[in-house]
This record gives sequence, C-alpha cells and structure tokens, in this order.
Amino acid sequence: MKLSSLSPFMIALAMAFSAQAEDVMIQSIAQGACWVEEGPESLKIASFNDRESLLTSRDDIEWQIEELVSENNKKNKALSSDLNLHCGGYGSSLVVKAEVNNLPVCLWLKLNKGKLEVRSLGGLEVSKDNLCDGYKWQELIVGVKNLAQKELLENNYKDMIKEVTVVSGATLKVVLTPEFKGREAEAQAILKKSLDLKYVELNLYQHPVGEVLPLK
Repeated sequence: MKLSSLSPFMIALAMAFSAQAEDVMIQSIAQGACWVEEGPESLKIASFNDRESLLTSRDDIEWQIEELVSENNKKNKALSSDLNLHCGGYGSSLVVKAEVNNLPVCLWLKLNKGKLEVRSLGGLEVSKDNLCDGYKWQELIVGVKNLAQKELLENNYKDMIKEVTVVSGATLKVVLTPEFKGREAEAQAILKKSLDLKYVELNLYQHPVGEVLPLK
C-alpha cells in the first residue's frame, strides 16, 4: 500500500504503527488493508480502505456493546466471547459473538470516527466457523412446492406465524410472532417436520467478502 494514496491522518497512523514495530507484534490482513496491534490493555486497529482507526480495550468494547444493544433506555447486559476483525475492500468490521440477556447474538460493528456502530445485529446461527453472519430475528425463508402451501402456513400456524410474504416465485419470507424471538430454530424444526416443503432456512444477514483475524 502506497502512503501517498492515504490521507495525512492515516499516514501519521501508519508511521505510528511502524515506529513501534520493534517492540510490539503488529499483524496485517487483506494484503495490508488492516493493521492490528494487540497489547495487554489495549487494541489498536488501522483500516486503510475506509480510512478509519480504533484505539480501545476489551473492557471498552464490552461497554460499547451494552450501549449499542440497549433498547428504550433499558440497559442490556452483554458478555462477548469470540472477537474477530473482518477486513476487505469495503473496509473493516469487528465481529462479536455475544450473549445479551441470555440471548446468543452475532454482532457486526463498523468503525466510525474512532467509535463503534452497529452494522448488523441478529441471532447466532450454529456454525463450525469462527466467524458468524447472524440471522434476522423472527424471520424464516421458506421454499414451497406450490403457493397453496402459503395458505397452509397462514391458516394453520397462526399461533407461531405473524405474516407470510412472497419474496420471488416459490420463495416466501415468514415473519414469526414476538414469542419466537430467539426460538427461530425451533420454529424451523416444526415447519420442516409438519409440512412437505422444499426448505426452511434462517434469514441470514449478508456481509462483504473479506479476510478474518481472530482477536484475543
């Protein structure tokens, strides 16, 4: 990456990282698009493609997550587990697997002027990968064999299904009732067992392509 293509601020940041290279382990991913320095008390990230930087700590990340996921001024207790940096041509994201009020969540955070903002927040899907995408709460994507099955869903599962809409062709979006927030996999299993459908899937968030670096 040529320094001449960066803003004066990012040039200074790159030089600051370089000045410490002899004393601190600095890692880079996505062909140098992101630099990371992890210390006992701090985490420093430079993301050159979106010209952002972050200086924080694990405790501060925990605090910011609690603030970001709070609703109606009600504090939600959040406990993060896996923390990853996702970096690519679009820029960077911190990806967090966490538990919020006993509800497993997948949280993608973007950098904005040294602060963290929510890119996506949803349920935590079961996956062997270290990285999660997260799924939209109270939603399922259903493939039907014919549109008559749409009426079956609407009429026979009123205690579980709030709304059914056609996405395209024989693909439906099923919106579940609030009682099934965090229980989407349970609803998925019920529909798979009860009806002869093509498929029933969680409605996963879609994120940009990039490389992943697990953080401590």
